[in-house]
Amino acid sequence: MLEQQPLPANIAPYVEALGTDDAVRLFLSVGGSDIYLPRRSSPRSLAARAIGPDRVDRLAQRFGYGYIKVPLARQWVASVMKANGASLAEIARTVRADVATVRRWLGPAEDHRQIDLFS
Repeated sequence: MLEQQPLPANIAPYVEALGTDDAVRLFLSVGGSDIYLPRRSSPRSLAARAIGPDRVDRLAQRFGYGYIKVPLARQWVASVMKANGASLAEIARTVRADVATVRRWLGPAEDHRQIDLFS
């Protein structure tokens, strides 16, 4: 697995409570919006449909009950996807960003360079 970006402070509580894969699922499904964390989750909520009611309960234990705003975390999600072997085009489609933006986020890499046809 390739190295991903350091975990930003605003994302760390989500990853600590859910793990990387479920945090990515949450960010991609409800990132940028407010969600309600009830005392006991039901499978009907949007967040519970994305990550499961037991994981929503973990978030409620971490953040307390009430509304929280879920970050978009697009740049961090892109780094996780790259570390898992996703292509730049796949990452761009998933996080809804231009491929040039994703390339800038992830920095220079060998696979980003155009091949030299004259060597």
